[in-house]
Amino acid sequence: MARSIAGTGASTLRASRGGSFPGRRIANSTHLANLHAVAARAEGRVEMDQAITALATVIAVLAGAAGTYVVGRLTDRDRFARELRVRWDQRRLDAYVSYVAAAKLAGTRANQVHAGRSNGAPEADLDALLRELAELELRRSEAFEALPLLADGATVEAAHELNRAVWKLEQPARQGTKLDDETWHALADKWVNALNNFHSNARAGLSVPGQFSRRDVAALTVNRPEPATASARER
Repeated sequence: MARSIAGTGASTLRASRGGSFPGRRIANSTHLANLHAVAARAEGRVEMDQAITALATVIAVLAGAAGTYVVGRLTDRDRFARELRVRWDQRRLDAYVSYVAAAKLAGTRANQVHAGRSNGAPEADLDALLRELAELELRRSEAFEALPLLADGATVEAAHELNRAVWKLEQPARQGTKLDDETWHALADKWVNALNNFHSNARAGLSVPGQFSRRDVAALTVNRPEPATASARER
């Protein structure tokens, strides 16, 4: 009887011990699976972080390249606009100088013709002045044609005013009309005022800094000559 009970207890103990091994293996397997899952998730986060870092780097490079391109384009556009403005300003300046020089010389020759007639100058001298006047009038007319193409409206209008002043001074000189001093000086004053107006408008159109000093109407190349006396005419 005692042996039977002892055998039964030993069998039960072996059974209970032998039955615990599969449970331990399952627990170990679960633990390993959890470790693998954690490692996989960690590896996935590392790869994701690396991908995000790489994407951010690419975006930064593209943004830098785009910024450089935009800045370069804006700089080129501003430089081109500035160079174009300088070229047009230079062409306008050349046109203004050519025109106003011819208009001034034409008026000056007309004044010299009037002064010569007033002082009894020889006809040969007057004829030479009139030939020069005709050439200068052609130069003035040719130079004027560039102004409507290049100048602003106010400067073109000032040029028209100067043209009229020159014509009124030239016409009696060409026609051989001897003007009294008052009429001649009035025409000459209008011519000088028209020169002043043209210079003022041209400076404004070219954005020339500083204040414009207007030419005195009495400051003519032929400056209000006194009529020649009879003895001077005889000589």
